[in-house]
Amino acid sequence: MNVFHGYCVSYSGILLLGIIQGLCVLADENTETVRRASGSSLLLPLGLQKESVSYAQWKFKEHQIARYSKNQIHISLNHQFMGRLKVDNINVTLEVEALQVQDSGTFSIIADETSQFPTKFISLIVYARIENITIQSNQTWLDSIKACDVHLWCQTSEDPSASYTWRGYQNGSGAFLHFTFSPEDGNIILSCTAANNLSNQTASKPLKCKEQPTTALNPFSALRLLSSLLAASPYLLVSIILGVKCYRAQGKNSLYKECITLNKMMIVKCEVTHLFVLCFSAHSDEKESQYAVNET
Repeated sequence: MNVFHGYCVSYSGILLLGIIQGLCVLADENTETVRRASGSSLLLPLGLQKESVSYAQWKFKEHQIARYSKNQIHISLNHQFMGRLKVDNINVTLEVEALQVQDSGTFSIIADETSQFPTKFISLIVYARIENITIQSNQTWLDSIKACDVHLWCQTSEDPSASYTWRGYQNGSGAFLHFTFSPEDGNIILSCTAANNLSNQTASKPLKCKEQPTTALNPFSALRLLSSLLAASPYLLVSIILGVKCYRAQGKNSLYKECITLNKMMIVKCEVTHLFVLCFSAHSDEKESQYAVNET
C-alpha cells in the first residue's frame, strides 16, 4: 500500500511538471522580443484573416490602445501613443510611429474568445541613438605630492542606461574617472565612449597639470597693518578716557568745552593713521559730546 501511494505521488509530480513546461514553451512561442531605435516604427499585425475573427484588441501594459470590430480598427483614447498610431484595415495591422525610449514594454494582441487563437505578446525595447557626449572635469593641485588630482564625468542625455569606457592616459569603465598626474607628464588626452545596443559616440578631453604657487600672507602688508594698529592704539585709549571725562563734566560748562577741544585734537591725529574704523568711533564720541554742549 505504501509503495502504491509513492508511485501515485511520483506520477502526479511528473504530470504537473509536464504541464508547467508545456505552458512555458507555449508562452515562449507566442512572445517575440524586438529592438528598435528611437524615432523608428513598430508593426503590430493581428496575424489572422479578417474572415476568421470578429473582434480583437491591442494592449500596452494591460491598457487597451486599439480594438478591431465590424471590419474596422478603432483607436482608443487616453494613452501615450495618441497621434502616433496608424491603422491598416485591409491587413488588420496597427503601426506605432515615432518610437520613444518610454515606449519600451510589452504589447499584447488578443483575438476574441470564440476564435480560440492564442494571445500574442511583443516585448519592445527602444534604444536612443547616442549623438552628443559631454565630459566635465574638476582639477586641483595637491602640493603635498606635487601632482594634480583629476575627477572626470562623462555623460550623454540621449540614453541614461548607456555604458561608458575610458581610454588614453588612464583606462577605465563607468561614467566617472579619478586619477592623478604630474606636470612632468605634459599634455595628456582622455577619451570617453558612450555606447548602447544601437550606437556609440566618443569624445576627448585634453588636460595639463601646472604647479600652483602656495598663497602666503604678504609680509609688507602684515607689517604695515601692525604698525598702523600700534600707532593708533594710544590715540584710541586717550579718546576713550576723554569721552568718559566729558560725560562726567556735563554739569560744568568750562570744563566740558575744554574736554571737547581736546577730543577734536585727538580725532585729527587719529585720522592721520587712516584707520577709519577707529576714527568713526572717535567721531561718534565727538558728536554726542557736542550735542550735550548745545543742551547746556
